[in-house]
Amino acid sequence: MTESDDVKKLMDVDWSTAWESLPEAPDLVPRGRTAQVTLRLPASLVDRVRRIGQVRDIPYHALVRSWLLDEDLLPMSSTGRDERQDAQVNVKLAQERLDDLKRQAAARREPYHRLARERIESGVAREESAYGIASKAQPTPTLQQLMVLLLHARGPSGSDAIRGMTRLQKLLFVIDQHLDSRSGFHAHNYGPFNESVNDAASALRIAGLIGDERSAGPPSFDEMIAHVERHSGPAERAPELFALTSAGHAAAERLRRSNRQFEQLFRQVSELRRDWDASDLNDLVVRVYEEYPEFAENSLIREDVAKWSKKPKP
Repeated sequence: MTESDDVKKLMDVDWSTAWESLPEAPDLVPRGRTAQVTLRLPASLVDRVRRIGQVRDIPYHALVRSWLLDEDLLPMSSTGRDERQDAQVNVKLAQERLDDLKRQAAARREPYHRLARERIESGVAREESAYGIASKAQPTPTLQQLMVLLLHARGPSGSDAIRGMTRLQKLLFVIDQHLDSRSGFHAHNYGPFNESVNDAASALRIAGLIGDERSAGPPSFDEMIAHVERHSGPAERAPELFALTSAGHAAAERLRRSNRQFEQLFRQVSELRRDWDASDLNDLVVRVYEEYPEFAENSLIREDVAKWSKKPKP
């Protein structure tokens, strides 16, 4: 067999399935057991962390370290997100823990410094609620948190699962409008749309909070290709099912208990879902178009939706 035959044989093999089984490459330079992480945070957030440390009689660096390692803390945005990050906090972590944090951030497609800051914000809100510490900065739920609460709530049929990205988009839009959070929905080809909903769902699926129990952990090569195909076509080939795993429901319960505001928010989300989540998707779309006409201005299906609204109900 010639060298060209060997090359052709290698090129004809599908190596994608073997990629995930390859061992990690060794470090070129041996690393120490610990690493120092430098975080830039708003001064007001650091003050809140220190106050919690005083109340609990715990060094605030230890608090920050525990929050960075707590995977149960769902990311939270705060009203102080636009503040200048002019305070610096240095935290020492075991190198393996820092590697875990970076892998989790990579799976969420965000810098690990941002994930660290979001966990600190969520940890602060949880501790302030638990110890009755008043805070001027009230937490604002992220799309991921809203999605977890929505999928934890029961629809009119008694199911908590939501079938189809269109239904998920429209329900989150309604919740967004009632909260007056204006988190990025805009008039699109098929009504109100927010690309971040797709990203939030993908991040929760990768984290094992949405989907089949077997889907927990990093996606396989085939799963990544399937994800690309789902979002590259002009429309969904088949409705995608969005349902919390047992880990997702547990995360939703922890979120509810973390803060009285989130318990109140869950009740509001549950009520909105019972009111809006019609069994016929067309009925949901018609109602959204009628009550929020400004978000239907660019729709390519306005005439179809108008016909649906005039269709007699069985």
